[in-house]
Amino acid sequence: MKRYLFYGMILAIALSIASCVKDNGNYTYHAINEVTVSNFDTIIGYQVGYGDTLTINPTLNFTRDKSGTGVYVYQWSFLLGSAAQPPVRDSVISTSKNLSAVIKLSPGTHSLQYYVRDSSTGVTFQTRTNINVTTDVYEGYMLLNNVNGQSRLDMLSYNNAKSSFTQYIDVLKKMGSTVPMTGAPYKVYCAQYTLPNINPENYGIFLLSSAGANRIDQETFAYDSTMNVRSMFIGNVPSNFAPQNMVMEGSFGLAYPLIYLFDGNGNIYSYSVFSGYAFHYTPLNTYSASGTPFNVAPYGVTTGSTGTFYNSDKKGFVTAASYNSNFLTDAGATLNYPTGYNMIYMDKDYNNNAFAIMKDPATSNTYLVRFPIGGAVNYNQQIVGTDIDKATCFAISPALGYLFYSVGGKVYEYDPSLKTSILMVDKGSSNITYLNFQHFFNRTNSTVNKNYSTWANYLSVASYGSSPTSGTFELYSVPPVNGQILLVNGWTGFGQITSVSYRER
Repeated sequence: MKRYLFYGMILAIALSIASCVKDNGNYTYHAINEVTVSNFDTIIGYQVGYGDTLTINPTLNFTRDKSGTGVYVYQWSFLLGSAAQPPVRDSVISTSKNLSAVIKLSPGTHSLQYYVRDSSTGVTFQTRTNINVTTDVYEGYMLLNNVNGQSRLDMLSYNNAKSSFTQYIDVLKKMGSTVPMTGAPYKVYCAQYTLPNINPENYGIFLLSSAGANRIDQETFAYDSTMNVRSMFIGNVPSNFAPQNMVMEGSFGLAYPLIYLFDGNGNIYSYSVFSGYAFHYTPLNTYSASGTPFNVAPYGVTTGSTGTFYNSDKKGFVTAASYNSNFLTDAGATLNYPTGYNMIYMDKDYNNNAFAIMKDPATSNTYLVRFPIGGAVNYNQQIVGTDIDKATCFAISPALGYLFYSVGGKVYEYDPSLKTSILMVDKGSSNITYLNFQHFFNRTNSTVNKNYSTWANYLSVASYGSSPTSGTFELYSVPPVNGQILLVNGWTGFGQITSVSYRER
């Protein structure tokens, strides 16, 4: 009997499963009223100036409401947050079908969400795009001028949407900045100096002059006393501290910025993650952590970890072993670094090859010394270019390795392989006051301005005539095989330009 009961149970289960398999359902399905959004750029996105009105008029098409007369709820909102602080909430800016709203978000790229909800079904459709909020000073060339012995900052502000520059004379006055600009100008320098999770204001626009060194707000150019460079130091820094030069590079991309600051009195100070993102008011230019400082030339090169400098007392090259070095060592004898010269210029290319211009105090001959930073010298030859002994400004082509130098109003290109110089620019009675190839830290980052990789190979030339507004700034492309350099762009109306740096994004 139990056996029959068991078989009966099995049969019942089987029939139940079969009935489930064969059930085609007794349900009625209804297509929902779907929406498609057009005339809404989700690829490039939109750009709007801070404080300006952003207008977007999307076209909506409904699958079951061809006339679009149904009742719908709309919402535009920004997803707030960053990589360091993930988005946590929506910020609603409009509940209209079309967007027309004044945007006062911080400059940068923000994610804009657009929601459409069908009131009859409660179904919500969503799409998104990027909004790039800019200011008049969002990015561009910063030009530090000498105007009657005082410093003035001008700017060539770049509009990425229009692919054009706008010239602002005395941009600090335009922005209402209160940063002190007394004293003769030394250098303007733009670079990321911390990570966003260490300091949201992680980008530095540094202004160095004979009256001191300051940083201005990365977006508004505002200033307060805590933005004096002295506040970045640990130690008793004198109130008249006025560094003259700074160089920066990041190790592991820009993850760990390393800065070297030259005080104009023969001392170097370093700043890195290993120093607590601070300078220590203890000179790096000693042979031991507690040694007596020696004088260094006001030039240096770094890979973002190791660095190379020049001992002006001993007249020899010295190196910092790593980003947490607290003293320097002489370059190894087997690396064939020259000694006994005076250093008058040093810079590097993007492959961390250093180029030093040296002068023999006994003969006044000028030499070009080239070496990979931290490695052995691979070129050390006398420069035999026209009037090289009278040169005042220098620049090294990062792509081609040519040396450019200026004498009065003339710019020469020197080919180290052929040992020949070619006149490239002649500004007549004007004097060349600045030569350089701008260092673009984000030149290989495809998510930012794609022009950086091209602009990094442009020679910057500044000249000055006899009037206070005769300063010019020009950009030249440099062809290979000693071809004539070509003027790409130029502006005039500046003062005497002494330093230029590009404010990147």
